[in-house]
Amino acid sequence: MKSVVKRMLKEIRKIFLAGLLVMIPLIITVYSVLWMLNKVDSIFRRPIEELLGFTIYGLGIIITVGMILLAGVIATNYADHKLFGATEYFFKKIPIVRSIYFPVKQLTQTVYGNVNTAFRKVVLIEYPTPGVHTIGFVTSTGVESVEDKTGKGIACVFIPTTPNPTSGTLVLVPEEDMIVLDMCVEDAVKLVVSGGIAKPSNGE
Repeated sequence: MKSVVKRMLKEIRKIFLAGLLVMIPLIITVYSVLWMLNKVDSIFRRPIEELLGFTIYGLGIIITVGMILLAGVIATNYADHKLFGATEYFFKKIPIVRSIYFPVKQLTQTVYGNVNTAFRKVVLIEYPTPGVHTIGFVTSTGVESVEDKTGKGIACVFIPTTPNPTSGTLVLVPEEDMIVLDMCVEDAVKLVVSGGIAKPSNGE
């Protein structure tokens, strides 16, 4: 009887932790968006409506989306913009904020960066020992100095760690030894971050 209860408690704990991994990022995201919408609405809505002379429903949403798009334009075209530099300098001084902001920024830039920095495709390789498969991301191919020595087509594969995929190991793998997966980079990153809990759906 005790063993049955113990197994049940272990299974409940496992399910509970899995639920936390799913719910915590969702709750933080929803809360952050709602907080931003409320702040923007409380600051800008009344002055703009008084200036225009009529009520605009959803003004907070419009302004928030506009601010996000503007930040995206600046970040895309002016990566070293002084505004972002000053903001990041301020964030570096706050221990908790810097431990969250910079890893998330690095991960976002890695996954959604331009063609020169983004992961190109998801592959499966035998690592760290034969018979054990690991998910990796191809970052580049055609390393001539290595290919000349090995006589094989070589790909640079980044192997991320769990739960922080911004750190990991770079391995040089013969292209013939890689298995290309029909999985998008975003789904693969979620799989790594969740420790295998957030599995990609078939056909997506």
